[in-house]
Amino acid sequence: MVSTLNQLIVNEYAELVKGREGVVVLSMDGLTVDESQRMRNLVRESGADLRVTRVRLARVAMREAEVPLDLAGQSGLTGLLVGDVEATIAAAKAIEKEWEKAKDQRKVHFRAAWLDGSLMGPEEAARIPAMPDRQTLRGMLCSVLSAPARQLAQVINEVSASTARALQARADQEDAA
Repeated sequence: MVSTLNQLIVNEYAELVKGREGVVVLSMDGLTVDESQRMRNLVRESGADLRVTRVRLARVAMREAEVPLDLAGQSGLTGLLVGDVEATIAAAKAIEKEWEKAKDQRKVHFRAAWLDGSLMGPEEAARIPAMPDRQTLRGMLCSVLSAPARQLAQVINEVSASTARALQARADQEDAA
């Protein structure tokens, strides 16, 4: 009975993960029920899904879903944060914001990630909340692309402006004389 139940859970998690662009593995040891519920609500508002399970079941589900996340060396409760890339990053930002107040008693740790075909270890996964979202990246790209045109317009405008200032200075000299 237990193995059948575990297999059903693994199948559910494998189906949840298959075809998703973003999967983040969280270590969630020591969370209270209220904290866990608050975190689930934050993730849901971001458009992602959060499933809390045992490491062993998550490891089997990742293998069945052909997601190459290595969960070796982890123990305790594991959270699977799943969604498209944007929703996953937004959910990671929400989680980080919620837990940044209690850095000394942090209970949620980013352990691994699979974002848009890129495998990330613990160090890279911990930097996910600092990643810019798509709209921010588009704004940065537009700024970079428009900077040369803006600078050229300033240079061209400065030629006529400096000519006007020189003529005004000359006119002021003649009036003073």
